Amino acid sequence: MKKTVFAVVASFGCVAFGFSGSAHAQKWADLTMKIVLDGDVPTPKKINAAADPVCTQFNIVSEDLVVDPATKAIANLVFMVDSKKTKLEANQLHPDLQKLPADKPVMDNLKCAFVPHVMAIRAGQTLLVKNSDQTGHNAKFSFFKNDEVNPMIPVGGSKEVVTKVEEPGATKVECSIHPWMSGYVIVAGHPYVGISDAKGNIKIEKLPAGIPLNFKLWHESQDKSIEELSVGGKKETWKKGSVELTLKEGVNDLGTVLIKPDRFKSK
Repeated sequence: MKKTVFAVVASFGCVAFGFSGSAHAQKWADLTMKIVLDGDVPTPKKINAAADPVCTQFNIVSEDLVVDPATKAIANLVFMVDSKKTKLEANQLHPDLQKLPADKPVMDNLKCAFVPHVMAIRAGQTLLVKNSDQTGHNAKFSFFKNDEVNPMIPVGGSKEVVTKVEEPGATKVECSIHPWMSGYVIVAGHPYVGISDAKGNIKIEKLPAGIPLNFKLWHESQDKSIEELSVGGKKETWKKGSVELTLKEGVNDLGTVLIKPDRFKSK
């Protein structure tokens, strides 16, 4: 596993990492990066939606690997604190993030696709699944630890999906009525999950600074794991897609993270 230290925290036996008998206050950090494909952009696969006259009006393409043709930015890539390797104490969560959010995050059925395609919620939150289309959908959540559910979502309707515990990986969401429809939900036990947007940008805010944090990188179409990449112009190997970072207070920018096309499965 690759280890990167952004800042050296001294001194021995006294104030290392902000924990000591002198009870130094925890400091906080933001982490940013831009995810870019290092090669030719694949042509999006067009979906045959002829079975549903509502869906046929939309230009539906596969979302297995979404890459902007102009900038080569990769969307929907997850970079998050790995709770299997990093056990965060309550005081290592920013005060603004310690309390479970009261809102209900929304996954919509829109233009015969799940929107957003990849999203993150906290364990214990209730997800609201809506249907903004003029055709019926269902949403099968293949949870591993939470109760598996498969509600029908009528036109203009919505259903609540309750979570109780953290999931060990991304949960796939599918619509059996429209078999091309799929999405993913990260049910995390902490708030530190970043998902690249359409411009490839990831930002994770209010992370604990000065302590080693294990992060994992995941994409639905990765070939086993994404290990070989270039970070800020330097080639790196993240074993099993894992990297350890110690962040300095303030903004920590990894820069552009380049990933070769052969790290993704061809579908």
